[in-house]
Amino acid sequence: MNRSYRIEAEIGSGGSGAVYLAWHTRLRKHVVIKVVKDNSSGALEVLRNEVEALKHIKCIYVPQVLDFCSENDHSFTVMEYIRGESFDKLLKLGQKFTEKQILKWYGQLASALDSIHKNDVFHRDIKPSNIMLTKSGDVCLIDFNSAYVSGNNTGIISRSMGYASPEQYEFFKLCRSRKVSSAKGTDLIETIFLGKGMRNTVSGEGGSHDLGVYEIDWKLSDIYSLGATMYHFLTGKRPPVRADEVEQIPKLVGYSEALLRIIEHSMRANPSQRFASAKELGFAIKNVICFN
Repeated sequence: MNRSYRIEAEIGSGGSGAVYLAWHTRLRKHVVIKVVKDNSSGALEVLRNEVEALKHIKCIYVPQVLDFCSENDHSFTVMEYIRGESFDKLLKLGQKFTEKQILKWYGQLASALDSIHKNDVFHRDIKPSNIMLTKSGDVCLIDFNSAYVSGNNTGIISRSMGYASPEQYEFFKLCRSRKVSSAKGTDLIETIFLGKGMRNTVSGEGGSHDLGVYEIDWKLSDIYSLGATMYHFLTGKRPPVRADEVEQIPKLVGYSEALLRIIEHSMRANPSQRFASAKELGFAIKNVICFN
């Protein structure tokens, strides 16, 4: 490994690679190094996709990519190390959050979405496990493995049960005839890897479909997934898989109707009825904060 990095601990591993905590000797700070052991595997493409998604993003609520290189038949990325805890762990512990906290984090994540969307990057897998609560009390949106990056026709298509938008479910079903990985752990996520020759047209129900014609406004899909995540923050429950089965959040002690309306607006089954952009969502959140 490059002498600029001193490995301190392994913090994750799988069949295709490993994740390490390391000390960056030049920058003098901790970083995360993701290593792909087999460059011929789909994992290398996942790694490259995350780099493509993040390399031009400058937002304090999104991690920075510091390096990407190959060495001794291994490829690796170096990313900013985010100190904190993922929200899925906090929710599993039964932790409750105040309206002030949720509005703050909701606004920060809307800002993160506005930043990535302006760079034609769409996350496509927003959920509690992909949001970190940092030591400073702020949030950071992580894991851009499934992101859609304009100009990079990625073959990675995922859906996380309860958080994916209705149109994302339909898109996934359209591509399902291809190889699908098994659900991962308790996160209930399914992923399809389309080969390079399969990325423009896939076979599904009713014959072949042109993926370029089957257009999804991914910024509106991200807004749905963020709303579904906030739904979980308030209720302590993962939203139902089907959007038409999502029950309106009842009046909850400590939460204003204005906040509930924003979440409901974000999670409308019809994309055209949601907030038109992350910036518009951010304005709605700021208005509630101003009146609190």
